[in-house]
Amino acid sequence: MSLYEVDIERSGRRRTLWRWFLLHPTADYLWAVLAVLIWWGITLLARQPLLLEGVDAGTRRTLFQTLATLAGATAGLTLTSVSMLINVLGKKAAPGQRELPLEKLSATHRRQIGEVFLFAIPGLGLLLIAALVTMVLEGGAPTGLWIPEGVVFVLAFASALALLRVAWALRRVLAIATA
Repeated sequence: MSLYEVDIERSGRRRTLWRWFLLHPTADYLWAVLAVLIWWGITLLARQPLLLEGVDAGTRRTLFQTLATLAGATAGLTLTSVSMLINVLGKKAAPGQRELPLEKLSATHRRQIGEVFLFAIPGLGLLLIAALVTMVLEGGAPTGLWIPEGVVFVLAFASALALLRVAWALRRVLAIATA
C-alpha cells in the first residue's frame, strides 16, 4: 500500500483502518459525538451528574480556560506549519541539481497533505470559541451546563483526532524529504 508515494511495508486490517482514518477527516466529528454519547450514557446509567455538572465551578473554569488556550496555541502552530509547508512543497531544485524528493509528489498528494493541516484549524478555532462561551455561560454557577460542555468535548475529541492526522502528515513529509 502506498500513500503520498511513500511505501508502507506493513499490511493487514490495522493499516486499512488507519488509511481510512487518514482519508476521512470529517468522520472525526462522528467519532467525537459517539464518545460523548457513550459518556452521557454511562453517567445516566450510573445516575451521576452529566459531564461536568457536579464539578466545582473553579475547576470547570480552569479546564475550559486550558482548553481555550491549547486550542488557540495549537491553531496558531498549525497555521504556521501550513505556511512553512507551502514554502517546502513549492521549493524547486536549482538548475543542474537533482530533483528534490518533495518535487516528486503529484499535485493531488500535495493538496492532500495541505488539506490535513487546513482541516484541523477550523475545529481548533471552534473549540477555542466554544470553551470561552461555555466559561461565560456557566459563570460561577454551582452546577455546569451539560449542553455547552458536550459541544466543547465533541470539538476537543475531534480536534485531538485531527491533530493526530497532522502529526502523521508531518512525519510523512519528513520521511519523504529525507528519503
